[in-house]
Amino acid sequence: MKKHHLLLTSALLLALAACDSPLGDPAGDAADAFAAQNYLAARDYAQAALREDGGNAAALELLVRAQIAVGEGANALATLDRLKAAGGTPTDAALLEAEANLQVGEGDAAVRLLEGENSAEAWRLRALAAALMGDEAAVLDGFRQGRDAPGDKAKLYAAEASYFLARGDADGARAAVGLAQQAAPKRLETLFVTARLAQFSGDSDGALRAFLAILELAPNDRPALLGAISEMGELGRIDLLRPLVARGVAAFPADPEFIFLDARLKAQDGKWQEVRDMLQQRESALADHPETRGLYAEALLNLGQVELARSHIAPLYRQLPDNAQAARIYARVLLELGDRAEAARVIAPLATLPDALAEDRELAARANLS
Repeated sequence: MKKHHLLLTSALLLALAACDSPLGDPAGDAADAFAAQNYLAARDYAQAALREDGGNAAALELLVRAQIAVGEGANALATLDRLKAAGGTPTDAALLEAEANLQVGEGDAAVRLLEGENSAEAWRLRALAAALMGDEAAVLDGFRQGRDAPGDKAKLYAAEASYFLARGDADGARAAVGLAQQAAPKRLETLFVTARLAQFSGDSDGALRAFLAILELAPNDRPALLGAISEMGELGRIDLLRPLVARGVAAFPADPEFIFLDARLKAQDGKWQEVRDMLQQRESALADHPETRGLYAEALLNLGQVELARSHIAPLYRQLPDNAQAARIYARVLLELGDRAEAARVIAPLATLPDALAEDRELAARANLS
């Protein structure tokens, strides 16, 4: 069954590249993209419409909703001010402003804005505000009251599932995911919690299907791209994840995660010079990304620049002594420099694990040669 699902993805991935073609009318494109749940495209189209007409209330409202959907609370608050100045006041304006406040960490402001609101959406936001303020009893009460309140409950169920997943409560999450799937099986929020529950349960195939379903709706959704790439890696399908990495690099060229993934693929292909060059150009921007720093040191090692590799990997290892990648690379560097005793000390915690990798055992054996 897994092979069948994964073979189907190749055709899907080829089709996704055409999802964002504009229709020529930015305001209309924004509305269509929002209806299709492609919120990044909706945001960009709405901004294009506003460049033509800065007081377009319909475009401002779409922009607010899209910004909230992608988590840009601060921008959404600014757009709400513009919308009010343009004479636009959506019926759910209080809910929009409350959610935007939650996204910038203003739980108290969100609660004040929700006074008198009794919809399922209002109770979802109260639950999220309570979570922000660490009031677990109020979180659970918000979800409970939301279930009995009027209105669409799909986002409420998805938020409840996320809450339980964050706490490692698989049973609570499973029940909420089931309700979300009944209410709105094709909503992005439902698909995300479905994917996360599958990941939590070790079901890589199920998680991958859910992430790909999200990408069919929103081709450049960053969490879904990273999730799908991760699950394809777990399943050993490097051929299928390559196009997704390329798409992520194109959509997020300065994103450390996609830079690392692109470099990792080049490393896998043995293109160490390309790895070194691309990471060297971005060295300062990637200083807070340990995996990329380790890969840069590995590239230097493979290019014979052993002392330079040590100057990069030694500080990373001291900073993160439990990082397996850093330990392996540092041990290899030390062996190249002839310091077998230190290499043995560095690799021992990995090599002595019951399920130690063959690479770690081999490094330990080399280090312990008399």
